[in-house]
Amino acid sequence: MGSTGQNIQATPARIGITEPISTGGPTESDIVKNQELEKFLVDAGLYESREEAVKREEVLGRLDQIVKIWVKNISRSKGYNEPMVQEANAKIFTFGSYRLGVHGPGADIDTLCVGPKHATRNVDFFEFFDA
Repeated sequence: MGSTGQNIQATPARIGITEPISTGGPTESDIVKNQELEKFLVDAGLYESREEAVKREEVLGRLDQIVKIWVKNISRSKGYNEPMVQEANAKIFTFGSYRLGVHGPGADIDTLCVGPKHATRNVDFFEFFDA
């Protein structure tokens, strides 16, 4: 492999097939329109308050704690030794509008729980709801 002697210019990385409509920044008009839109959205109550955002984070933190305790309890109940119980773990992941940062006040938080395969949905979670 050698140089062909051609001057190869670095092209900017592009994602997708088509060229961008523009690579320029916003115009003064764009900035003003964006500020007007932001004000409208705030006035319409479409952003959650700081208190609600903090509450969501607290709820997610508590849910994470509950899931971790739940997995350890299940591991114990299935006869795993204490070192394995302490190593058993689970993690929650958010997705949807919350994860994208486009949720509004009062919106739900789509959450996925991932844990060890010995903690099953049908036996270890939903059996508590069978009446």
